[in-house]
Amino acid sequence: MAKNYAYYSHNKLNDLRELLEKNYKTNKDGIAFIYKDSSLNTISKTYENFYEEVTNLSSYLFNSYNNKHIAIIAENSYSWVVLFYAIIISGNVAVVIDKDLEPERIEKLLNISDTEDIFCSKNYVDSINLKKFNVNYIDDLNLYINKGKKLENKAVIDNTKPAVIFFTSGTTGFNKAVLLSQKNICADLYGAASLFKPYGAAFAPLPFHHAFGLITAILKPYYYQVPVFINSSLKRVLPEIQEAKPNTMFVVPAFVETFYKQIWSTARKTNQEKKLKIGIKISSLLLKCHIDIRKKLFASIKNQFGGNLDFVICGGAPLESKYVKWFRNIGIEILNGYGITECSPVVSVNRNKYGCDGSVGQICRDVEAKIIDNEVCIKGDIVMLGYYKDKKATDEVIKDGWFHTGDYGYINDDGFLFITGRKKNIIILSNGENISPEVIEAKLAEDDGVCEVIVAEKDNLLIAYIYPNEEYMQNQQYFDNLIAKYNRNVPKNHQLAKAVLRTKEFKKNNNRKILRDKIMEE
Repeated sequence: MAKNYAYYSHNKLNDLRELLEKNYKTNKDGIAFIYKDSSLNTISKTYENFYEEVTNLSSYLFNSYNNKHIAIIAENSYSWVVLFYAIIISGNVAVVIDKDLEPERIEKLLNISDTEDIFCSKNYVDSINLKKFNVNYIDDLNLYINKGKKLENKAVIDNTKPAVIFFTSGTTGFNKAVLLSQKNICADLYGAASLFKPYGAAFAPLPFHHAFGLITAILKPYYYQVPVFINSSLKRVLPEIQEAKPNTMFVVPAFVETFYKQIWSTARKTNQEKKLKIGIKISSLLLKCHIDIRKKLFASIKNQFGGNLDFVICGGAPLESKYVKWFRNIGIEILNGYGITECSPVVSVNRNKYGCDGSVGQICRDVEAKIIDNEVCIKGDIVMLGYYKDKKATDEVIKDGWFHTGDYGYINDDGFLFITGRKKNIIILSNGENISPEVIEAKLAEDDGVCEVIVAEKDNLLIAYIYPNEEYMQNQQYFDNLIAKYNRNVPKNHQLAKAVLRTKEFKKNNNRKILRDKIMEE
């Protein structure tokens, strides 16, 4: 990859209304969003369409609600984006909730966030106790948009006040209500966009109730002024990628791993597996000599992703370096990033033409980062306002202006951030030794036989719980040898006692993170 280079140039924003007006004035006929309607017809919306719909709906909301917390509980859709945008520029606060949670948990989150007013999809109305809340249907959004045409939005935006509440999706099942302002979001758009820019359309398959899926995968392409294709369903990811022909896609590691498996599965079914292996070896060797024939050599694979996919921004959880190198060899750059909801969410990302394998990229523009007692700490306008009505929890993580992420890591001499583990996951053995399980897991995950792995302590011993790839299922001897090989190259206190094989995947939360605290219960 090339040497470091200057930041990409972007205008700073005060608030999201300013962004809405800017895109309308400078590119009103450009395509902003593409999506499938209920009949799977492809619909395109221009920046002018989006401006008018958001403006009219915000006028309705301004006149119907006064500084209210308004929840959105619905599947990803263009209407979801319009509603979210309209809520926050009408002087209200958007509360974004995972539609797939159990009704009891949804009700709990609504109560935690002091939310009485809801816009939900009719598909999920059974998840809500209708007697307790004021329920509107996102399916009827055009009705409210039309009502707003006759009204004015006189909301005065204070970009430092709460604009949205996201709920963290930790691996312990405990949700905190994260308060972000428009200033937080605009700082994140500017800081991350200064490091990375797409060269064409984007594809958005991640759920909008996560900050990564909404701010990064939807608002950032809108900020870049490139079209974003909103994926209608996870079942339709590949056919819609082929239709969207994106240059950039925003995903979590589970997508990358699935794409990898699908490519090899297709190669096996078409008797091209040997040819693919040879092609990757040739490509890797030629790239070291600065000779690039990937477009020609892997055109059929690139066509599975629409033919134009150059960049995959990956975050939300660690991704093994083997995938980054493998996809680079076929002509797709996977740019690892690091973010956390409390930081709006992007803290760092590898650049289009400058990166470091194994890292999560360079720190975003106008963001400070330092390591305090091995923990990654962040300062800047991206840091949240706090946890809603939870000063104790807020004070525990924001100290002297620094947000303590709970992640261990380091920054190398070139300014790249590396995450080495999660503070709460540290294993403390009886001899006082502190072990970061993620370091061991990353090493084991490089092996072709390992699909998923979690290292945990049992009876003061380190155990590797492994869910094997299909062709290695029930091959205990293979994994015994893997453990023996690993143990030969590490200090005694890092050695593994054994491998325990699983016949099914680990339980995960809705952001595809493994629920580590559930491992011993299974």
